[in-house]
Formats: sequence, C-alpha cells, structure tokens
Amino acid sequence: MYRQRRDPGHLSSAFLKLPDTLLLVFDRQGELKMVSDAWEEALGFSLEELRRQRFFDLLYEGDRKDCERRLAGMGPAQLTLRFACRCCRKGGGYLGVVWNLTWDEEEALFYASAHETAVHLCAEEAHLPDVFVDGLTGLPNRSLFLDRLEHTLHRAERRQDTRFAVLHCGIDRFKVINHSLGHRMGDLLLMSVANLIRNTIRPTDMVARLAGDEFGILLEDIRDVSSTLHVVHRIQQKLQLPFTLNGHEVFTTVSFGIVASSPEYRQPDVMLRDANLAMVGAKEQGGGAYMVFNKDMHDQAVRRLELEIDLRHALERGQFQAYYQPIVDLQQGRLAGFEALVRWNHPVRGLVSPQEFIPVAEETGMIVPLGRWMLQEACRQLRTWHQTLPGAGQLTVSVNLSSKQIIHAQLLGHVQEALEQSGLPPAFLKLEITESALMQDTDRAIALLEALKARGIRILLDDFGTGYSSLSYLHRLPIDTLKVDRSFVRHLHERETDRHFVETIVHLAQRLQQEVICEGVELPEQAAILKAMGVSCTQGFLYSRPVAAHEAEMLILTGIGRI
Repeated sequence: MYRQRRDPGHLSSAFLKLPDTLLLVFDRQGELKMVSDAWEEALGFSLEELRRQRFFDLLYEGDRKDCERRLAGMGPAQLTLRFACRCCRKGGGYLGVVWNLTWDEEEALFYASAHETAVHLCAEEAHLPDVFVDGLTGLPNRSLFLDRLEHTLHRAERRQDTRFAVLHCGIDRFKVINHSLGHRMGDLLLMSVANLIRNTIRPTDMVARLAGDEFGILLEDIRDVSSTLHVVHRIQQKLQLPFTLNGHEVFTTVSFGIVASSPEYRQPDVMLRDANLAMVGAKEQGGGAYMVFNKDMHDQAVRRLELEIDLRHALERGQFQAYYQPIVDLQQGRLAGFEALVRWNHPVRGLVSPQEFIPVAEETGMIVPLGRWMLQEACRQLRTWHQTLPGAGQLTVSVNLSSKQIIHAQLLGHVQEALEQSGLPPAFLKLEITESALMQDTDRAIALLEALKARGIRILLDDFGTGYSSLSYLHRLPIDTLKVDRSFVRHLHERETDRHFVETIVHLAQRLQQEVICEGVELPEQAAILKAMGVSCTQGFLYSRPVAAHEAEMLILTGIGRI
C-alpha cells in the first residue's frame, strides 16, 4: 500500500476518487496527466475544465513565478519539495493549500498531493511562511502538522469510513550523540533521519519535525492500525544500516508511539499528546520499539501529573515525615543507630509509597530540596535523642543521598547547614550512596566523598552487590561501610551460594578495613549466621519496620538490641 511506483497508473481510479484527497500528476510544462475528483469540490471547476488547464493556471497569479522557480530547481539533487500557495476558485477567491511534490526522474513527471490549510496566506506571501517550516530539516514544523491533522479530523467527521493514524517518533539516545560527537553531528543525524522518513512514507502522507529529535507522521487513508506497523517496520529496517556523517559511522534507532483515528478524537493536540505518551512508553522498553496508545497510558499520565503537582506543594505544607529503622550491632548486642527514611503523608491518599514518589522527585529535581529537608530533620531528631534519652548518646543516623544530590553544587553546604543548625557532631552522621549514583561521574563523586570524610562524616555504600561492584573503583572509594542488599540475605539460611557470597563480602571488607551492614534480616537464624561470619551490623523486620520518631524513642528505651 505504501510502496512508490514510477508508473502514474499506480494512482488507481479508486484512489483518485477518495473524498478530499487532492492529487495531481503533471509534467515539466505543467500539463495535467491525472486529476483527483476532490479538486472539483475544492475549486468549483468540473473535472473536464480542470483537465484543460495547466498546473500553473490553477495557481493565484501572484504565486506562479515563485512556484515555477521552485519546480525548475527540482531534479536528481532535489526529488521532493513542500511549499504553500493559493489556488484560484471558479467563483472567485482563493484556496490556501500546502503542496507535497515528488519528482520522478525516469518518467519526467511531478506527483503532487495537497491539503487545504487554515494557515493565512496574505497577498505578499507566495510561499510557505518560515514560521511553518523547520529551518534545519526543511520539514513542516509542529504548527503546520497540527493544522493538517485538524483538517484530517474534520474530514473524518464528514466521512465515518475515513481511517488515519498519527505516529510520534523520537531518536533514541540522541543526547549521547550530541554530547559525544558534537551538535553539528547531531544536526546531520537529524537531517538524515528526516530524509529517511520522508523517502519511506507515501507522497500523500506527511512528516514534520515536532521538536528536538522528535518527528510526527500523519498516515491518511489507511486500512487499519496494522498499516502503520508496515511503515514502522520499513523505517526500522532502513535504520539497521549506519549513517555516514562526516566520516563517522553512526548507528541509531527510533521509537514510535502510534494513535489510530477514533470518533473520540476531535482536537489535533490531544491526538498528538496521546501519540507522545505511547512513544515515551516505547522508549522505556529500551529503544527501537513501538507502542500503540491505549487509554490506560493517559490515565497513568494524569495520575503522575497530579502526583507531581501535589509533590511540589507537599514540602511547604509539611506533609513529609521522617521514619526510622533501627540498625543493630550484632557483635555487641545493642542498638547502634537508625536509618532515616522519608514518608509522604498525603492529605487524601494517606501514606504514599516511596517507590511511587521518589522516582518522580528524582525526575523533577524535587529530590534536592526534599533531601535537604531530610538531612536537617534527621540531624535535629538524633541530637534531640542524644540530649533527652538515656543511653542514646552513641547512636548514629544514616541518611540516603540520591544521584541528583551528589551532582548538586550545594550538597556540601546543605550537609554543613544541617549539622550546624542541629548541633550534631559530624561523627554521628552517616551518608548512604548507591553504586549506580557513583557511576554517573565517579571522579566527581570520589572528590565529594573525600570532602565529606574530611569533615568527619562517615560514608556507606548502599545496596552493595546489585550495582556495578567493580573492584577497579571500589578500592578508590573513601567509604567506611558496605551495605549488603536484602536480596542476598533473604535466603541466606537456605542457600549455600548466598552464604558464600556474603562471606566473600565480609572478608573483602575486612581486608579494606571496612564494616558490613546486612539489610533485610527477618529471621533469628539469619542473624545468627551473619554474627558467626563477623558481620558488624544488621537491620530488618526482625527488629522493626521503619517507624515514626515517637515509636523509635520506645525502641531506644526498651533496648531493641537485646532481641
């Protein structure tokens, strides 16, 4: 259905009779070879009258010279062209249209499709205004794409059997290419992908550059959604070969979001929005994929937006609360300290799981002010316990740092601020950092950790064993403690391989003069095995779930370490 053939006969009589499909085939002199029925209604001329005219005779007089100049420039070096002009109506007045022309060198014919546009073309404008053309790729931009999509939606309202689809596609990992090879190479890649898509779809379809590395494709008069998949597969097949850009071979993939026409769609921006949601879902699959939109995607996006809006107000409204999970010294049988964990007490939804709102906080940057608040609250609370509770003078508190906090320029200042405001000595504060967060910029992370240690703060490497765990950088990290992930402790008492793994970490830590904390301890036999190995500390449901500050006080007073 989408394959282009040189013989103008491939525009079958059935296709030429499709309502609102404005098609022409003409030669260099403008002599019309084929005219679709839709022109009769669009301009008011009968088909016989139209066939007696030249292509240029259909155009508004003020636009003809520019059009002739543009067509004269088409040839082997420029096979396609898109521009706008006005056509004369029989009863007077003009019809603004956007042309999509393809030159067939072998047949010496122009294949032209057009669509009526709501774009205002004043008498001085004999071409598509620059505001509607992407300057880099020469493609229509988002405004013109939405304009044509709006006309397609109107056509679908008039004819219920009209089928079309919108594809929103984006180049995967485009930022990596931009950052590694430079913006000029990125521009060349954008132009190459634009040309590939333009040469893959039919002349009657439309491709536009929407923004950045994203393109929109409008496929009109299709059978069903399966027709769009043929286009996607054909583009993906062509992308299997590398682009040669200034001597560099660049491989890339494109992810697609697909929305099929439906009576529910009446606004073009809504249809494009849903296609974008589907594309985001396709990118989350790893790239080079496609996803057809369904309503659940929109509902999920709405819920996420509501969550983001609520999250931005939660801190100022005092909805966050610090919870504390005890850390037990196995060897001495006493409470050693707490890990501070944030909880969100939503006024409507109740306690929101950190697994739900922490990723949103990371993506929006809210994790930085939230992390700053957690540092202040944890230090303040521990200092209060030191001063008011008997036996609490040696307890420590651990606070998690996200990757966004690590790269934030003010982190050292935030830590120092929390210590000074609370009066907590630095030796009682521990900061937990994951391996994945360190790997984003290892050298910068190491410099930060060394600066923190120089202030007397202790550093814990969290979730050890689940990340990169490379000895090539582990010995460089100025850390005090390895925290073994709960996944290696859960079956410790049942699986010999898990025991051997933890034993190996313990021996490694001892060689590096570091302590070990094992998370996820739920059974007494697990604690007994870890104690025999020489593990320093443990935490888990065996001792307590994370609890609010007043409940943590009871754990301090009752001496939970004796369990």
